[in-house]
Amino acid sequence: MHKLLLKVEKLFYRVKLRNKMILLFVFCVIIPLLLTDGIVFYNVYRMNKITKAQELSSDAMAIKYGMANYFEYPAALIQNIYKNETIEELLDRQYERPVDYYNEYIKFKKLSLYESWLGAGRDRISIYADNDTILNGFMFYKLAPVREEMWYKRLGDSDGLVVMFVFGKDTTETYSKRSILLIRKLDRYKRSSCEKVLKMEINYSRFLDTILNDSIESDVYICMDNRVLMTNVGGAHFRETYPFFSKEIKYDYSYTFDLYGETFTAYLKSRNTNFWLYDSQLVSVVVIVIIINLLLPIFMIGRLISSVARRIDKLDDAFENAGSESLTKIDKVEGNDEITSLMENYNVMADRMNDLIQTVYVDKLKEQEMDIARQNAELQALHSQINPHFLFNALESIRMRSLIKSENETAEMVEHLALMQRANVNWHSDVVSVDEEVSFIEAYLELQKYRFGDRLNYNIEIDDSCKKQKLPRLSIVTFVENACVHGIEGKTEKGWIFIRIYPDGNKTIIEIEDTGIGMNEEMQDMLLFKMNNASLDLIKTGRGIGMTNACLRLKMMPDYRVEFELESEPGVGTTVMIIIEEKDGTEIA
Repeated sequence: MHKLLLKVEKLFYRVKLRNKMILLFVFCVIIPLLLTDGIVFYNVYRMNKITKAQELSSDAMAIKYGMANYFEYPAALIQNIYKNETIEELLDRQYERPVDYYNEYIKFKKLSLYESWLGAGRDRISIYADNDTILNGFMFYKLAPVREEMWYKRLGDSDGLVVMFVFGKDTTETYSKRSILLIRKLDRYKRSSCEKVLKMEINYSRFLDTILNDSIESDVYICMDNRVLMTNVGGAHFRETYPFFSKEIKYDYSYTFDLYGETFTAYLKSRNTNFWLYDSQLVSVVVIVIIINLLLPIFMIGRLISSVARRIDKLDDAFENAGSESLTKIDKVEGNDEITSLMENYNVMADRMNDLIQTVYVDKLKEQEMDIARQNAELQALHSQINPHFLFNALESIRMRSLIKSENETAEMVEHLALMQRANVNWHSDVVSVDEEVSFIEAYLELQKYRFGDRLNYNIEIDDSCKKQKLPRLSIVTFVENACVHGIEGKTEKGWIFIRIYPDGNKTIIEIEDTGIGMNEEMQDMLLFKMNNASLDLIKTGRGIGMTNACLRLKMMPDYRVEFELESEPGVGTTVMIIIEEKDGTEIA
């Protein structure tokens, strides 16, 4: 643990003061703030989610009990009729004449409480009997005409009350509408041979307004067998058929319950999509917390960085100039703390150091400059003493003597040798143009043709745009020499050397190709390594000095980047490619 703390401490040594303060702010303020506020927000979100679920559950239970309560009175009324012996006898009797049925019906109506059964006529009861001697009217009807209707088939063999939502054409209206039916067989008295069925039609609009009233604060879809029976979304649906429940509807809560043998499912969606809407005061509290816990620390850390880090940076900049000839003093030293004292002490030190530099360093530098100038003068004098003009004069005498004796071949060789020697000796400038370098190459190759005869052939192709390109003196000749000595010399048949110089975008490409003996992969890798890693240390090894020297001089050109590529195959030949590119990326002209 102690070692870990030491590593962390050393790591902090490499971090700037400004960044240390930012790290302190992040780890001691921002992260704890995010954790605590995150916990608070999560609990708020969780509580609001629970509240939302409770509200949806409350609405679902209200729907369930609302439907049960609404059907309670009609169910009790149907149960009363189910047990009524007077109705049983009225419908079971066989009448000889219609007037006999009518008289019995009038007696029944006077003695019954029929008027109060339907609650001011909002619902309608119809009783059907399999008795052809009764008359259709008021609440009693013959059963035969309705045996094919959907509600009668739905009743089937059921012995209890059946709830049915239908969409059909009303007998008194010109349009179709929704309705709710409560149907039941009147078969309490098994001795009866007459089949009787009761149908109560409940007002759908009144039922909808009662169940999905204003106390329901959610969007509700009440379904049975995947059909939407009622909904409070999208306005009234009294004249629309019962649609299938769309799978695209996203709901927050569902509740399934059974009623009178049917299974109903209520799908509920909260109308409050944003949990902040539950408590508007919470938004104000959160904003105040963010301002206090975040903005205020940011303001204070900003002022601290401005007060401390800015002055430390100024002091650091002053010390960075310590390597110059004189130290720069700090202007406008502000404050009255330890940093202020440090800056003032630096200014005192700078004054003393500048005095010492002036008296020691500058005087010493002037003395060294005088020594260098004196040594350069002496060296120049020595160069003058050994200037090899006598050698050029001697070569010229030999060439003229050969011409007088008509030894033209010897004279031409001496002329090429003089040109090469003059290029080798004249080092007032190490840089020549491609055009000048090519003249050295041609002179060298012509001399080599006297040695190799017909075994050496060469071809030089120079693009006009490259003739002014600058190169180190005798650099390309070195590669040509290497092609002759190590390529063509070991070959008995004719060989070629090709020199091609051409532009490629912002690069100049120099190719030296020979059809000599080539080299194996190991020698190729070693030579390419020396070319790309040319240095004085490699030159001191004494191997491949000429090639390494040329590569080093090419790589030392200040305004260019130089790369080397090498391809060789034994028995086929070798190609050296020199790629020269200006450092600013502009095209070489």
